[in-house]
Amino acid sequence: MSINNRFVKFDKRPAGAPTPDVFSVQSQKLRAIKDGEFLMRNIYLSMDPALVGRMRDEDNYAEKVNPGEVMHAYGVCQVVESNNPKVKVGEVRMGRVDMQQYTISKDDDAFKKINQGLAKATHFLGAVGLTGVTAYFAMREIAQPKPGETVLISAGASSVGSIAAQIAQLNNCRTVAIVSTDEKAAQVKQDWGYDAAISYRGKSIEQLSQDIKKACPKGVDIYFDNTSGDISEAVMDNYSLGARVAVVGRLAISHLTDTRLDKGRRDSNVMLTRRVKRQGFVILDYQKRFKGAIIQLALWIKQGKIKSKEDILIGIENAPDAFFRMLDGKNNGKQLVKLADIDNSINPDSPLAGRMILSKWFPSNFLIKKLS
Repeated sequence: MSINNRFVKFDKRPAGAPTPDVFSVQSQKLRAIKDGEFLMRNIYLSMDPALVGRMRDEDNYAEKVNPGEVMHAYGVCQVVESNNPKVKVGEVRMGRVDMQQYTISKDDDAFKKINQGLAKATHFLGAVGLTGVTAYFAMREIAQPKPGETVLISAGASSVGSIAAQIAQLNNCRTVAIVSTDEKAAQVKQDWGYDAAISYRGKSIEQLSQDIKKACPKGVDIYFDNTSGDISEAVMDNYSLGARVAVVGRLAISHLTDTRLDKGRRDSNVMLTRRVKRQGFVILDYQKRFKGAIIQLALWIKQGKIKSKEDILIGIENAPDAFFRMLDGKNNGKQLVKLADIDNSINPDSPLAGRMILSKWFPSNFLIKKLS
């Protein structure tokens, strides 16, 4: 079987913010798989802010991509050929497939099977995937929201930010978003139920700080930091006593060639006098507890307590455009790229197990507690 694999090549490290010339779309004939390997057709690719960090030639919690390699990306895939006894043809899996139409691997642990009875395939890259799990554990373990508290979320329209907001709302918190424009501020209030929303574009740190103060008159009890940089500096004078900060992302400093170049106020006085707790969040620390979080998120979606939006472009040639749509905040929902359709006629896994877990009579709460 001769297969031509089209892929997005990472050509060079960006000098500042990533620009379209860091990518090129190319193709190459796939080699035959070896003993122990399996071949996957990639179905959906996920565009995530963390991919920017992989482009940098600096220490990071995730493996960096090097010039000349296929650009990294997570995705949903379906096995089409296997020489690995642990992997069956037709299985639908999720893992780091990278920006390409096909992926060859021998590491079955790196590609987890997904059950479409638990959630639809695209949700495993969004609301019940790393996106949702990030929001779930950062809120649960670091932010620890309590009823009546004010939760401020930067990049509040993002896939992570919108789910974090909904989890905070489930805990009866007041939620406030920081987004790019006034138009997006109005949209996130309608889409995600924020009590208030603030735009940052074109504003000084002082102006944004004043807007935060107006939107959070009792102070910020929890800051869900998706951006770092000047946006997070504007929050500094608005923390309430005993505030908690979950540092989840650094999108606002993605233009820097080295994140050590980021400059701002030293915040020791604020941290000390207001007893602020600030902790970084890395999703890899919670891998052993993913299953419980995924079931809880899937259950909330079925119950209508959490909703999800998706923005899908079609074709590998549009992966670079999708990446920059996500980076520029132009996407309307979780940014995905669709490459193919799932062939459920060859899938050996039944969706019944997933549906059973979400059924009313199943002790799902006990299972969630045990797993997470």
